[in-house]
Amino acid sequence: MSEFDVVIIGAGPAGYVCAIRAAQLGKSVAIVDKEWVGGVCLNVGCIPSKALLRNAELVHTITHRAGEFGLTFDGFRADYSAAVSRSREVSLRLTTGIEFLLRKNKIEVIRGAAVLDLPGAIRVGDRRIEATNIVLATGSSPMVPGGITVDGLAVQTSWQAIVDERMPESAVIVGASAIGVEFATVWSSYGCEVTLLEMAPRVVPLEDADISKDLTRQLTKRGIKIRTGVAATAVVATADGRAGVTVGDETL
Repeated sequence: MSEFDVVIIGAGPAGYVCAIRAAQLGKSVAIVDKEWVGGVCLNVGCIPSKALLRNAELVHTITHRAGEFGLTFDGFRADYSAAVSRSREVSLRLTTGIEFLLRKNKIEVIRGAAVLDLPGAIRVGDRRIEATNIVLATGSSPMVPGGITVDGLAVQTSWQAIVDERMPESAVIVGASAIGVEFATVWSSYGCEVTLLEMAPRVVPLEDADISKDLTRQLTKRGIKIRTGVAATAVVATADGRAGVTVGDETL
């Protein structure tokens, strides 16, 4: 059995900052996570997506605007798998930095799924850990609506898609908020035929209406098909390794 002043469950941006601050205040600290240090943002979220967007920006500039800059390319080829590899390296560099900060502040990192046991105690596997304070910082995970069967190949969550080195020939993205729009931008830059589906009446519905209007225009210029006010009632992998998306009476 181990005893700490503070145990944080979840090593994402909230959890690791909490752990470091508690250690700086002289507390004995442990942090538990079943997957990563750095959480969704650093590993499968905003950091790798921005790295991919940077690659996509370069590809789009070369393939659509090179003449504006007086550039000519013969036999240009964009390797999407290399872009994904670069995004993983960016993520790894940052998560390695966080692991260093945790070690520097003498914070014990415990890998595994934490279960609240008795008051003031948790279990991670066979290990029981007691703590004066337990902080829950478990973050978020992808939400899969009913009627959608995820196989990790033809039908993926954003977590799976962002580490997949394969470039799809065509893709239907269910949800046109920030994550969906990012994937649409990246994939379309590499030649993928993308359709965005959004239940709300406009893309990025939580943002300002003027932003949505301008973004719709820019995405459409890139050849991205946008359908708003519609819902995907079923998404399933098909026998040929593709996916079928049901929208009303139509299958995409």
